[in-house]
Amino acid sequence: MGTESGLESEMVPQMGYTLETIDARGLPRRFSIDLLKTPFSLGKGAFDSLKILREFRPHVVVGMGGYVSVPVVGVAAFLKIPTVIHEQNVIPGLANRLLSRVAIVIAISYADTEEFFPKRKGIILTGNPIRGEILKPTHEDGILALGLDPGRKTLLIFGGSRGARRINHAVVEAYPLFRNFHDLQIVHATGMIDFENVSYAIKNIEKPQDKLIYKCFPYLDKINLAYAVADLALCRAGATTIAEITARGIPALLIPYPYATDDHQRKNAKILEKYGAARAIPDEDLNGKTLFEQVTKLIFDQKSLSSMRENSRNLGKPQASRELANLILNLVKKQ
Repeated sequence: MGTESGLESEMVPQMGYTLETIDARGLPRRFSIDLLKTPFSLGKGAFDSLKILREFRPHVVVGMGGYVSVPVVGVAAFLKIPTVIHEQNVIPGLANRLLSRVAIVIAISYADTEEFFPKRKGIILTGNPIRGEILKPTHEDGILALGLDPGRKTLLIFGGSRGARRINHAVVEAYPLFRNFHDLQIVHATGMIDFENVSYAIKNIEKPQDKLIYKCFPYLDKINLAYAVADLALCRAGATTIAEITARGIPALLIPYPYATDDHQRKNAKILEKYGAARAIPDEDLNGKTLFEQVTKLIFDQKSLSSMRENSRNLGKPQASRELANLILNLVKKQ
């Protein structure tokens, strides 16, 4: 972790990085042949982890959730190596629920998550780490970089790095409803897979007299610039997305991915909705009409936007990287 995270340079020694891999397999949620293979994979992963940890001899082991964390953190606890787990979503996944029984410290991203872990454990609210550059651009930086109109409201639409087909289809359906809005501009990241189809569809329905500004990208390499200009975001509800938009205080219309493990995106969205930072739309209810209605109901309502922006900032943890790093360093010092 570099000094960009907020840590003083003298606290972060210069070091090299080594990647080691282990055998690991997720736990199938239904009975199948893969379920029978899981114990063998877990045993192999534990053996690999034991070998790596004995050779590397770490001062602390940090698990960031997911099935690959289970053998590594589990073996570290067995070896009496201090362990930290970090939960990025509102409701913990299976791996972190299991590891919470052996981890010394549990770092969480939302205060509401505490109730899902054992009360005897040290639970610390750090937030979910984000890249430092997410917070850097100003509104003017984004306007210039994306070639936008500073006098219009900006709707940012994206569905993650691979895009979201349901969202993309709804945007194409909604375009004719938006075409006469002279005070709106849409920045839409489709994902690489859908970019050509969406671009072709929009070109076929665009008219020279359209007043809407619509900009379509396969992928926003510097999404921080788009965040800087967004008055409203329409997006999925993954942990990283939520961490980034709340750190910037962006009001959101969230469309949770319905097939996410443990339905965690819907649960993430519900927390933002609970605190007035976002509104959730079920994936199955999203189409051009609902997208248009929900966007226009909110994006020109300055009072609602201001309230949601403040609520989003209150949930955001822009210093999460520093908080988590300091937690880890302090744990090492105590040992």
